[in-house]
Amino acid sequence: MKHFNILLILFCFGFVSCGRQVVKVAYDPDIEDYTPVVREILENHPGGNLEIVFGQGTYPFYPELAASKYLAVSNNDNGDKRVVFLIEGMRNVIIRGAGATEMDYNTHNQGQDGTEFLLHGSLVPFAVYASSDIRIEGVSIDYDYPWTFEGEVIANDAAARSITLKVLPEDKYSIRDGELFFGGYDWEYPLAENIVFDRQTRDPYYNTALYDHASWEKLTAIEIEKGIVELRGLTSRSFPPVGSIWDNKGPHAKNRHYPGIFICRSENVVVEDVHIFRSGAMALIAEYSKDITLRNYSTAVRRSSSRMVGVSADATHFVDCGGTVTLENCLFESMLDDASNVHGTYMKVDKATASADGRVLLKTSFGHCQQEGNVFAEKGAELCFIDRASLRRLGDGVVTDIRRTGENSYEIEVDSDCPDMLLDENRSIVAGNISMGASAVIRNCIVRHNRARSLLISTPGDVLIEGCDFASMMAGIRICGDANFWFESGPTDNVVIKGNRFRNLGIGGHSPQAILQIDPVIPVENRGNDAYYHKNVVFEDNTIETFDSQVIYALSVGNMTIKGNRFVDSGTFKPLFGGLPVVDLLYCGNVTVEGNDFSEWKPDAVISLHNCMDVSDLSGLEAVDEPNPYFYKN
Repeated sequence: MKHFNILLILFCFGFVSCGRQVVKVAYDPDIEDYTPVVREILENHPGGNLEIVFGQGTYPFYPELAASKYLAVSNNDNGDKRVVFLIEGMRNVIIRGAGATEMDYNTHNQGQDGTEFLLHGSLVPFAVYASSDIRIEGVSIDYDYPWTFEGEVIANDAAARSITLKVLPEDKYSIRDGELFFGGYDWEYPLAENIVFDRQTRDPYYNTALYDHASWEKLTAIEIEKGIVELRGLTSRSFPPVGSIWDNKGPHAKNRHYPGIFICRSENVVVEDVHIFRSGAMALIAEYSKDITLRNYSTAVRRSSSRMVGVSADATHFVDCGGTVTLENCLFESMLDDASNVHGTYMKVDKATASADGRVLLKTSFGHCQQEGNVFAEKGAELCFIDRASLRRLGDGVVTDIRRTGENSYEIEVDSDCPDMLLDENRSIVAGNISMGASAVIRNCIVRHNRARSLLISTPGDVLIEGCDFASMMAGIRICGDANFWFESGPTDNVVIKGNRFRNLGIGGHSPQAILQIDPVIPVENRGNDAYYHKNVVFEDNTIETFDSQVIYALSVGNMTIKGNRFVDSGTFKPLFGGLPVVDLLYCGNVTVEGNDFSEWKPDAVISLHNCMDVSDLSGLEAVDEPNPYFYKN
């Protein structure tokens, strides 16, 4: 391997950046691995005050000489990771390239040459840990091999319960003892979770639920010739149409090892003009961090590629973050999960005992396996306590002492205003950290060609979603909260959804998906109007062009405004769940429905009101009490 040569320049940028060292790294085709180059630069500046500037070119990185760190990554898979840019305990650091390749937000056409990081194998490109004032800009991130297996369906046989695939050229696969494995430089997965895409539209196939194979049932693989594979033993209700693209991402809880950018215990992080072609988990995941900004950030496959999927999970995800999460002028497409999810975490209170001075000692554990290792709270944090059966808030408390007792558990001492409830052994309770409830600004973003939702919002800070274009497979915006499965908190205080466009969402067919879906998981016997889980939601001046029947579903919202929206029946597909009310409101408080345009909607449109307290105006719709039975029974 050729010895690298870097140019080190000391330069003062003025008051803000005075003292920052600038290291310029030029592309040299004879350098086979830039990993030791980056590692040496970072290790020579342990405190930060550093700017690394990359010129144009495609820079290769390999895992053998990368820094290693155990990373517990929320909603991903924990473990020892090899990291290219390990930014730990640093401040005032800039990683700057010459521009993200193939990134032009306005036209979405191929951009000019820039800086690309090409990773080979089991690597995390960026891990920002316990750092502040960090900026990543002007780069693209890609891997040598895709993290999902894809093939074009060239034949199907219902009698044999089989499909024949023409494997897409970039895939590396092998068949051993009748089982197909796909992989890359130093990793390999068996087949498991699949989805089918429409090659023409690049969207998940209409009613793709029909083609779901049970991930725990092994398929028998036969190689007919190189690149042509028959898979037998499908359990799907129907068989993927000829010409569709069959995608498989491997087994759950094993296929999210290598996120693109991981941010933890950090603040003031900016990611700008960054494009992620592929990642082996979420493209960007931030947890227990404050003030994260993404501008002109994107995920998508290459325009020249016939592949459907680049990022194998969410495009962005924010867990127990504080300050403000800002997403502006971003393009989210070609990923196998949501564009963004902003939420907190509920921890189970397994045992409570009285402590000194009237305090309560809590033994807690995470409720979901992919939360293990999370940072939950610190001394001085304010907690809320929630009844798991009803999601009602029982009271609050302040952390006076906290210690981790394992990757899955904490002991927390709290000074609480509801000690008797915490000590009641007949109650099942969770705790949430409301000190880290982020606000969010999501503006002028595009979501399309992805599995799952556009946005999930479960955070108590002020949320503004405006000027966006949403076209995801499931709900457009989901506002939930649950204390029994994902354990994702929590109640929202103020959400404004204004001036957005929603196009043909809910095509998956797995269950009814509303465009705006507010569905905290509260058993029906525990619902009522004496308490509301979410406080204020405004849905105003949006345009909805869709084919199915239900646009808005809202449960347990204290104040709800639906105003000035335009509802258009696109007629693109046959409704999957026809006959549902266009607006479905349950156990809500003060509701205003006014100035909406239903002139281009289905002629039999109605609004369902079930145990709502005060509803004014209905935009001319007939009111009925016919709630969606799917959500209503959950």
